[in-house]
Formats: sequence, structure tokens, C-alpha cells
Amino acid sequence: MRTDSLSPADILVVDDNPNNLVAIETALGELGARVQRAQSGSEALRLLLEHDFALILLDVKMPTMDGFETARLIRARRRSSHTPIIFITAYDRDDAEILAAYELGAVDFLFKPIVPEVLRAKAAVFVELQLRTAEVARQAEQIREHERREHERSLAEERSRWEGEAMLRQMEQLAEVDRRKDRFLALLSHELRNPLAPIMAGLELLRSSFEQAGPTLDTQARRTRDILEKQARHLGRLVDDLLDLSRINSGKIELRREPITLQDLTQQALDTSQPIMDERSHELHVSMPDESQDPLWVHGDPVRLLQVLSNLLNNAARYTPEQGTIGVTVARDPDGFATIIVRDNGRGIAPEFLGKVFDAFTQEDQRTGAGLGVGLSVVRQLVAMHEGEVKADSAGPGQGSEFRVRLPLIAAAQRKPAQSVAIGCGDKRSARPLSILLIDDNEDIRELMSALLRRWGHSVQVAPDGEEGCELALRGKPDVAFVDIGLPGMDGYGVAARLRTERRRDQLRLVAMTGFGQESDKRRALDAGFDLHIVKPASVEALQQALSFKEV
Repeated sequence: MRTDSLSPADILVVDDNPNNLVAIETALGELGARVQRAQSGSEALRLLLEHDFALILLDVKMPTMDGFETARLIRARRRSSHTPIIFITAYDRDDAEILAAYELGAVDFLFKPIVPEVLRAKAAVFVELQLRTAEVARQAEQIREHERREHERSLAEERSRWEGEAMLRQMEQLAEVDRRKDRFLALLSHELRNPLAPIMAGLELLRSSFEQAGPTLDTQARRTRDILEKQARHLGRLVDDLLDLSRINSGKIELRREPITLQDLTQQALDTSQPIMDERSHELHVSMPDESQDPLWVHGDPVRLLQVLSNLLNNAARYTPEQGTIGVTVARDPDGFATIIVRDNGRGIAPEFLGKVFDAFTQEDQRTGAGLGVGLSVVRQLVAMHEGEVKADSAGPGQGSEFRVRLPLIAAAQRKPAQSVAIGCGDKRSARPLSILLIDDNEDIRELMSALLRRWGHSVQVAPDGEEGCELALRGKPDVAFVDIGLPGMDGYGVAARLRTERRRDQLRLVAMTGFGQESDKRRALDAGFDLHIVKPASVEALQQALSFKEV
């Protein structure tokens, strides 16, 4: 019986009598099998080269090549060696022929005239066998395909799991690298700022001494002191730029926004950058609206925006030759933005480098010694944090440069200037000499900074570690204590915690003065009980503000 889902089987009928072929095909018609006919052994062999058959009905007595010879050749071929053969003969039963037929692999022997029911019954067995064999083969192929897909799926899952684990390991490694980088930068800044602190304090002492010496002092000595101060400040800016880039990239910079006018910001930036322009005899042109008539208000972090503008002005001065021209334009745009343009007639920027000028650690000429190539990257990211944009333009080398910063303006209702709040017990104590305690394990810092503070009229005690510092603070009751964080034994946080249990804020002003300058360091210092956090090297302005009890 044929299953409908299976393809019909083929039966080959070989007989030299066409009438017999028709009769057999008719008898097999009800099986639903495809019947192919051959009138000779050679024709049958040709058909076997092209097709596979479920059954061969082979007449014994045929001219030229009888059924037995045909069967021998069929069995000799690998493809048809196992095809079932039923011999058909019109002669009386001959045991010798039957034996020969079975020796040739015959499965049965029929005699003419053939009874159709018998023929169909015998043929149906082999047709069904072929169909089931084909079904088994298809099922085996389906199983193999399923196993192949399952194997591929398993491999894909294993690969995905392995890739996920590898990515997780890589992310953990990158996170660890990032943590190490932050620790390294924090340590680097500390180690660089520590030696800068006594240098800046010593330079300030020299300035005071030179002023007292009057015009009799050697001009070269004054010039040497000024050069050393300029280079020390430049080194400090390099450290700040490097740390700012790291903090921005890791999302650790928080803007402290307040309303401020671009005219005020620009003027502060010009005041900051004026010394380097004067040194190189630059001609400065400034164009901006009168603040009293058209104030350009933005909602931004004054410190960070001042950093942006000062960086652009310093770059313009640095890359413009002596007696060159620098222009600053501040203007209102019609789309609710304001633009600040800093242009110069200096070195210019090559076209192929123009698109990379804001990339970190990128310099057009590595031989200039102008910096680390991070300043403009910090500028771009700080401007973006203020919802603005910055662009660079240049006609090429020797044609000067132009940097254009656009910042969104704020509405009139938002223009309420932030009120600065003094920290500590007020300015009333800044008018008199103070008793100051300096706790630092760096001998040079203790010596030079204490000398500078005494030059300003204050009395100073020094301590090299936290234990001795606490004893002096509790015994001498100073007004202000400058405390280094990285002290041996009891660190600065421990000093603050101990002193705060004995002295209130209105009795003792604690100032953390350290080379660790990240935002987290500042928060930790304030949480530990300090009133202020100053990053080394402390500027003269920062020290004076700390002593006048103003926020730095």
C-alpha cells in the first residue's frame, strides 16, 4: 500500500512481447506505481543506468540476451546489485531454471499466464518496501539535519557564551585599566604638584624680596624669576589639562552653573591671558556689546567657561609670532545663541590637520613643546557640556586661525546672578595677623611657605606629621591650619577628624592643601571636616582668600 506523502515507486517490466508488457502494466495499474517497459535486456540495462527501481519483472526467454544473462549484468552493477528481480516464464516449471534464478538473486518466479491479483500482491510488497526505505532515508536525513542544526545551535550558544564571557572579561579589564589610570593620574598630579608648591612659594618670596630691593637689583635676576614663574604655572596648567580630560571622559566633572554674562567672562579671560600677550607684544582687538545695554547672559559654570576662553586665548598667543595680532569678538546671534570668536594671524592650521585639532594628544608639530595636545579636547568637551559647539577654521599654514564658540543664551527670567556665600566666621579676622599652623611632611614646603606667610605678617608654626600637628593645634590654638592630606602615620583626614572633636569651625579654620585635586578628593576633604580644599601649588590669590575666610 502506498503512503500518499511518499513519491510513487518505479517498476521495470522487461519482455520482448509488447502484448505481455501492456498486460502486466495494466495489472499493476492499481498499485499507483510508475511502470517503465523494456523489450530487451540491453534496453533494460540502459534504463537501469538512469533510474532506480523498486522491482524488476524479467522475462526469461528473450532473443539475443535472455533473462538470466540480463540478471547477471544487473547484479554486476553496483547501483542495481540489490534490486529485487521476479522472473517470468511461459514454460513449464523447471527446477534447474528456478535454482539458477535464485542463484542470480531472484526473489520469486512467476509463470504465464500471470494472475493479476497474484502479480499485484507480490509487487506490492516490494513497492511498499521501497517506499518505506525511502521514508526511512528521508527520516534519517531529517534526523541528521536536525542534529546538524542542533549542533550548530549548540556551537552558536557556546560561541555566544564564550564571546559574552570574553567581552565581560575585556570590560572588567578595561574597567580595571580605567581605575588604574585614574589612580595613576591622581598619584601623578600629587607627585607633580608637591614639588611645584615650594617652587611657587619660593618664587613669591623672591618677588617680595626683589620689590624691597628696588631698582638696584640686577635686571637679569628679575627676568630669571619671571621666567621660572611662567614655566611653573605652565607646568601646573599641563597637569590640570591632563586631569580635566580624564575627569571629563569618565563623567566625573559636574558643572556648577549660574547666570553670568559673556562680557564678564571674556574680560576675565583677557585679564588672565594678558601677560603672555604683553610678553610677545601682541596687538589685541576686542569687540563686544556694552554689557549695560546688551548683556549676553548664559547659564554656565564660570570656572569652566573661563577655562575654555583662556585656553583659546593662550593658544592664540602661543602660536602667533611676536608683534602679531589677536582679535576677540563677542556677538549676539539671531537664533538665541551668542558667538565668541578668537582669531589670530599666526601659524595657522594645515587643511589635513584641521579636522583633528580637537582630538586628544594631537599636535600638528610635535617639536613646538607647547603642551600635551589635550587643551583643545578639553575645550570641545566643556563647550558641549554647556549645550554649545566650537569650530576651528584656517586658510592654511601661515594664514592664521579662528576658533568660534557658540553658547545658548538664557531668557530674562533666568538672569538672577548667584549670590556668593562666604565660608567660615567672616572677613573680620582677615584684617589682623593670624596664628597659622602648617602641617606638611615636605620640608621644602614647610620652609618656603612658612617664610611666605611670615612675610605677610602672620605667625606660623610647622609640623612634619599629623600627631605633632594635632598637639600643636590643641596647645597653641591657631586661627588657621593648612594640612597636607598625604601625611605619614595619621593622614590629613585623621587630623581633621581629631581636631573637629576639640575645635569648632568658628574657632579653627581647616584648609586641606594637597596634590590630590579630583572632585572626589574635594568632597572627601569637606566631609572629613575641612572648610576649604586647595590644590597644590596654591596660588597667592588662593592663599589670601583662604586667610580672609573666602571660598576658593
